[in-house]
This record gives sequence, C-alpha cells and structure tokens, in this order.
Amino acid sequence: MNFLNKGYFAVNGNLSLVQNFARNSMLVFSLILMLTGCEKSPEIAAKAELPERSFANRAGTVFTPLPKDLFTAPTVMEIKFDVPDSIDAIWGATGRDDIGRIYFGTSSHGGDYGSSFLYQYTPETGGIVKQSDVVTELKRNNVYSEGMRQNKLHSKFYQADDGYLYFSSFDEGGEAEGINPTWGGNLWRKLPNDRHWQHLLTTEEALVAVNTNGRYVYALGYWDHVLYQYDTETSKIKKVIVGSTQMHASRNFIVDELGHAYVPKLTVNDFNEIEVLLAEYDSQLKLVATYPLPSYQSDNFENHHGIVGYTSMKNSDIYFISADGGLYHIKPFDKSAKKVQYKGMMHPDGNAYISSLFSIDGEGILVGVSQKGNEKYEWVIYDSGLELANTALLPLNWIKKPLLYGSLTRDRYGAFYIVGWQKSQTRGHVPLLLKLALD
Repeated sequence: MNFLNKGYFAVNGNLSLVQNFARNSMLVFSLILMLTGCEKSPEIAAKAELPERSFANRAGTVFTPLPKDLFTAPTVMEIKFDVPDSIDAIWGATGRDDIGRIYFGTSSHGGDYGSSFLYQYTPETGGIVKQSDVVTELKRNNVYSEGMRQNKLHSKFYQADDGYLYFSSFDEGGEAEGINPTWGGNLWRKLPNDRHWQHLLTTEEALVAVNTNGRYVYALGYWDHVLYQYDTETSKIKKVIVGSTQMHASRNFIVDELGHAYVPKLTVNDFNEIEVLLAEYDSQLKLVATYPLPSYQSDNFENHHGIVGYTSMKNSDIYFISADGGLYHIKPFDKSAKKVQYKGMMHPDGNAYISSLFSIDGEGILVGVSQKGNEKYEWVIYDSGLELANTALLPLNWIKKPLLYGSLTRDRYGAFYIVGWQKSQTRGHVPLLLKLALD
C-alpha cells in the first residue's frame, strides 16, 4: 500500500482522518528533510534533472533548415588541441549530449602507456576539456590488471534516457584470425559534467561500436559480431552471437526507435562463398528477420569496413552506407519485406567511401563526406526522393594527407564534425577534428 497516496492509514486500527492527515503531512515533511538534507548521489541527481528528450537527441543529431545554396561545399574549420605523443587519430569516435556539447575519443597505435583519451568540446566557447583516459579509469574502477592496454576509443558517444553518455574502448594487441585481442573491450558510461567514468562491462571481444534507442544500449564486438545489450532501466546485460568470417568487423551497426538492432551477418555457403545479410534483433535479442545487402561484397573482407555511415530522419527512418558506397533505407515501423531497401550507390559516379553521413533537415536531403580511391574528398548531396546526387570538392588544401573517418555528429547550431588523422612532420600522424558549416 502506498500510504502517501491514501486519505488515511490505520495504526492500531483507530486513527481519525484528521490525525492521519497530520501524521501523513509530518511524514512527507520528514521525508523531504531527509532527502534535501543529504547529498544526492550522481544517479539520483542525473534522473532528477533530466528533461523530456526529443527524438533528435535520442538519435544523437539535430535537424536544421536547408541552406540557401544546397549544392555549395561547406566551409571547413580545423579545431586544434594538444594530445600525448602516442595519440595519432580519431576513428569516428564522436558524439554529443542533449545540450550540444561535442565528445571525441582519440586513439593510439601503442606507445608506452597504451591508452586512449576522451575530450569534450563546447561550440559556444571553443573550449576543449580532457575527460580522462581509459587506463586511468580502469584503475579508478578497480578493473585494471598489470600491463593492461586499451589503445582505442572507437565507438560513437550517445547520451541515453538515464542522462549518461555511453561508449566503449578496446585493445588491438595480440588479435589474429579467430583470436581476440589480449585485453578485449570495455563498456563505459559517464555523466556529461563528470570527468570520470563508470565501468559497466569487460568483454573478451574488442568493442568497436555502440548505439542506442535511449533505453537499450548496444555494443558490437569482434570477432564474430557479438552483440551486447545493456538495459539502462534494469542494468541487465544480454548478448547474442550474430556471426562473421575472415577477421571481418563492421565498424558500425544500426539501432532503431523500437530498440531493434541491425547487424551484418556473414556466413560461408556450400560453394565456399561468403553471404552477407542484415540481421534484425528485437529488444529481447530474438532474431526478427534478415535482409539482403547487395553492395556489401568484397574479395578481402578483412579490409572491408562494413557499415560505415548512418543517419536518422525526423520520422525515425534510418539511412546507412556500406563501405563501398551502397545506400540503404530502414523503415522501422514497416512490417513488410520492404522494411530494408537498397537504394543503389549514393555517389553519382558509383563506388565511393562515404563514412560520414548526415541529414540536414530530417526530411529528404542526405549529405556526406566521400572519397573515391585516392582522389580528393568531396561533399555529396543526395535527394532521397529523386534518388539523385551531386558533389562539390571539400576545401582541405591546408590539411596534409588527411584520412577522414565516420561521423554523424552535429552541434546545436547545425555544424557537422568530421574526424580522422593528418600527416605530421614530427611524429607520423596526429588527430584531425574538422568543423563544417553550411551558409
């Protein structure tokens, strides 16, 4: 019985309504004093301060009006910041919180420390704050073993409905065909204003990607495309082995508004050919359906990056890109065989690597950063209604041999964030963070 919601409650069976009302009032007042007189835990404080979230926030994006000249390339600004000498790249590890602050994770290829670092960028001020690194947080959370390394923060950063940002890290050392890296992967969360993290899960697999619908946080591990699910309401963890082959790992996967996860499934048929399907799992991790992925083909799947770019529309539809430039459309609420549709190549000239994909207004226009072979980077504008595309050269003349990788992140003003690395005269490569804006 919830006595705070009753008109009276009985003690020894003979309290009057007035006495009960007074007693209840004192109880409520005492409870308020107890709560306000104690320091709130971060979890209670986070839940108490949570506003109602928009779909755009749950999808980790923002929608803005179309620019006056849709077919002009955006202006590009490089955001510079200092990193340890061992840090050389940002491999698509970007995200935002609900008020538009940007997060990015830097990675290394080793170094004495063997760690990766998280940063927060505030667009209004241009300020960048380092928010710890993986090895430091492993030690703080008492899950560190001597010699442990986690050289990559590779996943996207998503704020979930509980107010926390979720992301993953992993180690590359020792990995080989069918052999997981020495120190596996870890799933993390942190409050946006907290520089330290909470450890949720250690896995044998490298956790390469994270996605969520707000309640269910999913992480994808390799090898064999192992899908983990963390329920933010119950803290329960589940997993399912989707399946993959030949050291292949998709760099991303999809989660829709219903909490269904879509992961590439690779199998070898009786003719020793690799077949690829998109496997859909519901929030109970039960297989719902599989769909063909015609463009998801390769003679060397070890070097194929799988799903590289994706973005959401206002109606909750999702578009995603395979590493060769094939564009796909997911309609989450469609129960027919047309739920996942192949739209052809997004680039007007065919195959291209389009790892960063965005919707501008959430209606019909998609844009992305594209490269064909070793050619210069382009801005691709795609009309999903007409299924037609145009390109414009990205102005990157001052960047030294850039390698740009996947992002879907926009700030509250609509700017796009593109990441990767560039050549350095002093130490090989350094991380690259670019801010793109449309007039």
